[in-house]
Amino acid sequence: MEETFQQGIALHREGRLEEAEAIYRQLVDWRPAVLHNLGVILRITGRLDEAETVLRRAIAANPTGLQSRYTLGMTLLQAGKYAEGWVHYETRFQLLPKPPSPPLPDWRGESLAGKRLVVVGEQGLGDQILLSRFVGMTGADEVAFACARPLVRLLSALPVEAFNPRQSWDEGGGGDCWTYLGQIPRWLELGPRDAPAPYLPCPQRPVSGAGLMLEGAPGNGNNARRLPSLAVAAAIRDLAPFVDLNPEASGARDFADTAETVAGLERVVSVDTSVAHLAGAMGKPCWVMAPAVAIDWWTSWKDDRSAWYPSVRVVRQRQPGDWAGVVADLTGVLAQPAAQAAG
Repeated sequence: MEETFQQGIALHREGRLEEAEAIYRQLVDWRPAVLHNLGVILRITGRLDEAETVLRRAIAANPTGLQSRYTLGMTLLQAGKYAEGWVHYETRFQLLPKPPSPPLPDWRGESLAGKRLVVVGEQGLGDQILLSRFVGMTGADEVAFACARPLVRLLSALPVEAFNPRQSWDEGGGGDCWTYLGQIPRWLELGPRDAPAPYLPCPQRPVSGAGLMLEGAPGNGNNARRLPSLAVAAAIRDLAPFVDLNPEASGARDFADTAETVAGLERVVSVDTSVAHLAGAMGKPCWVMAPAVAIDWWTSWKDDRSAWYPSVRVVRQRQPGDWAGVVADLTGVLAQPAAQAAG
């Protein structure tokens, strides 16, 4: 059985998911790791109900299996089951390096009347943009937010009273308690309807043209799936006279500069990266090019929408590597006015 299991793992890593799934199903009663791997395939191919069932079986068989809890958390968040999803998603802190935290008491949702809360940003830039919508809901008299340096000026524009974004939690005094940014929705049991987009200002001005972002953070393990090849990127660039939103091309110093550019555009086309979150948070029509398998939990498998950003539409590959289909879909989108294409 071990040899067969390893064959399934090899197929899984090669992206031959149907073949890997068939092997996992043969071995499903053998060990919890098989259930976990099967649950991963079910999640990333959009079969969320079955993924949830299989991952719960994996956890029941191996209660200390952190990877299964983490994957279940993403599955539940993607399915819109936020209260329990946030709880399981917390296992990321046991699997991934944690940002430094201040020597203050942990905040766990209790009243913050008259208190100063220190919030520590974590995960990627896009995650911090998405989750920043919740910082004004803590009830604290003052919030000090330690976020990634490129986000400091951008998030200073959030409509939150006594809000002080900075690069590090030890800048500008202490606080009464602290929490990681991604824990706020857990402690307060929040979802996208509690703090809907747009929540970042988008100055009203005449708009024209389309912005394009085809780059992602170097070293991201999902880049092979989410980023197009040079040939596909060239085909996408030929679809319209795009404004390049890559900071190396635009000269943007940070996300505040990029937001200024986005505000003057009619629409944005982006791979699944932080610029897509920025456009969604500003309410700008945005089309996100997504791989056939799910990378993150903020886009839906039910349709082309995102519960987190009403202005975002997902252009998903029909099968792994189907960038030709994405280019064809974008051709149709760009032939229509942005408001009409966004539906």
